[in-house]
Amino acid sequence: MTEAGLRYKATSVTDTPILCDLFIRTYPGDAAYHEKCLASIDKFCTGFRNTVVVNKTDRSPRIGYLQQQVDKLHADTWTDADYVLITDSDTLFKTPVTPETYFRDGKPIWLHTPWDLVIKALPSTAKWKRVMQEFAGVEPEHEFMRRQPFMIPAWLLKDLRQWCVFQHTRALADYVMNSHWFTEYNVLGHHAWRFHHDRFHWIDTSKDELPELTVHQFRTLGRNPIEADLEEINRILA
Repeated sequence: MTEAGLRYKATSVTDTPILCDLFIRTYPGDAAYHEKCLASIDKFCTGFRNTVVVNKTDRSPRIGYLQQQVDKLHADTWTDADYVLITDSDTLFKTPVTPETYFRDGKPIWLHTPWDLVIKALPSTAKWKRVMQEFAGVEPEHEFMRRQPFMIPAWLLKDLRQWCVFQHTRALADYVMNSHWFTEYNVLGHHAWRFHHDRFHWIDTSKDELPELTVHQFRTLGRNPIEADLEEINRILA
């Protein structure tokens, strides 16, 4: 696909009032999985207007790691939809979904977990808390990157970018690309929690009932699917 590809997805008969596009940031190393991701969208996703694909060849693993986060945080610049459902190209939908799957009481769902529980279970994650705190200027209490996909309002992306200029006197893209580490969903989730708390439906994974898991996320690291992955992919798409 071109750098900003677009796939038309016909709206289902039972149309949804939520104007939402799917958004995927991919790169050539994920091509084998990306093809299967698109097949899972065709099979399981209805009610979405378009599938927007940004496909870039990254200059190096580190630059690519940061650039793909920048692109996700600018997803609204590739679409005029009110919401973008962001997922990764190595993630397959495995159950029927519509935009409304990711809402409760008219608000986007966002899962979170208290940081003390996350770090206790996996101490290495403490670095992501430090990244969040450095960006936000306050200590975050929760981890927000709990599962794919993420239903993001376009206005939240714009608001985060404006806040970055206010807080750090530099564009968000510049901030991220000059960082050693960054964590886009955590930063975005914390911004929503801190400044727009009443506009989201929050689910605490440590105590609340969890919604159905709608995707299977693989760990590709730029490789072709291994046999175990292929078995699971075939099962999902059968």
